[in-house]
Amino acid sequence: MKAAILASCVLFSVGAIAGEAGGNETHVGEEGHHKHALAVFAGITSEESENHGTLGIEYSYRINESWSVGGLVERAERKKDSTLVMAFAHFWPYKGLYFGAGIGRKDPGDNRENALRATIGYEFELSGGWALSPQANLDMIEHEDSEVVIGIAFGKRF
Repeated sequence: MKAAILASCVLFSVGAIAGEAGGNETHVGEEGHHKHALAVFAGITSEESENHGTLGIEYSYRINESWSVGGLVERAERKKDSTLVMAFAHFWPYKGLYFGAGIGRKDPGDNRENALRATIGYEFELSGGWALSPQANLDMIEHEDSEVVIGIAFGKRF
């Protein structure tokens, strides 16, 4: 819960700073997307027919209209809490639709395992650079069954 509050404070602070910068924004292509994005993620991780609440924070940098790269930290609340740290790339073929792939590490308790992620999502642009992005992720984790993470990210482009 503390992580969610901290992430929200960071997100709104960045939004306020970006709003004050006004004319210094950098856009990609004709659509006027801002290059940086910071988002808070809330969802559910499903593993072995059990569901666990998941919170995270994501940062991405839009290279051009078709590609973005970034990183995330997610924490699933379960008996053995686990944290996922990952770098990813997203391909944007049409408007807000994106497909992604990521590589990282999962830390369930005292173990560390490699993880791969496949993502599909759609970003809905709201006013003022805000965005809402439902997404579905498939995490393939070393020495574990695959997990499905479904949720929504709320963020700010700046």
